[in-house]
Amino acid sequence: MMIETFTEHRRTLFGIAYRMLGSVSDAEDLLQEVWLRWQRQTGSAIQSPKAWLVSTTTRLCIDQFRSARRTREEYYGVWLPEPLTASATATPDSAAGLSDSLTMAFMLMLESLGPVERAAFLLHEVFDYDYATTAEIIGKSEANCRQIICRAHGHLQAQAKAPPPPGEQAEQLVEEFLAAAETGQITGLLALLAEDAVVYSDGGGRVKAAGRPIISADHASRFIIGIWPRLPAGTKWQPASINDRPGYLMHAGDELYCALSFDLAGDRIRNLYFVLNPDKLRHLRDRISNP
Repeated sequence: MMIETFTEHRRTLFGIAYRMLGSVSDAEDLLQEVWLRWQRQTGSAIQSPKAWLVSTTTRLCIDQFRSARRTREEYYGVWLPEPLTASATATPDSAAGLSDSLTMAFMLMLESLGPVERAAFLLHEVFDYDYATTAEIIGKSEANCRQIICRAHGHLQAQAKAPPPPGEQAEQLVEEFLAAAETGQITGLLALLAEDAVVYSDGGGRVKAAGRPIISADHASRFIIGIWPRLPAGTKWQPASINDRPGYLMHAGDELYCALSFDLAGDRIRNLYFVLNPDKLRHLRDRISNP
């Protein structure tokens, strides 16, 4: 019965852990710890299993986020979350509000929040817990919880507005981008990029990548034209939904070396995210080699 209960709520628990930690592998490891603790509750008088599981997951995430902040702050270059694909074991949420909170843009905005702020904001704004329940989970008074969430709103409003969900033309737009990049047509790329387009490239110091965001359509298009001839010969492009946005998994032979995703705004590309750090692609490689 315990495993059935845990499995029933696992999707929600993973959703909280991934949004808190920005890492598929760390979220999976944390859920394993939650499962071990849950097993030890045999015979305990737990009135609401879901409440216990969500509280335990959230509190472990807060602790882990605190311990990981220094590593995150010392990260070389641009930090991006581990890409989450629709084919992964823990698939992205289908509900519009939940899936929008999985995007790279949203995850980057969350980086401005501290561990408790992040947990409170996610529980209340994304997972729809009321103030009283959220306060109990994070171990604060309800009044303090309201202040924390209000402060989180203030921090996030200072960030760039997240791009809207992709429209019907999304697939065609990313295909046109790929064609323009492969042929080196800078005018073609400029026609596809929003004026304020940004390229984010995360190599983590493990592989070559831009050390900072590339801002504006002009700089972004020149950057893309510059790197394209240096991509591995015979790169294979596998269309994929990455963090609920259109993208590609890029393979050199049988080796996955990049996850590229896009934010779209109308008929233009707003943001591009190149995840190149091999450590952040390991969970995808494992699923490809062990379907």
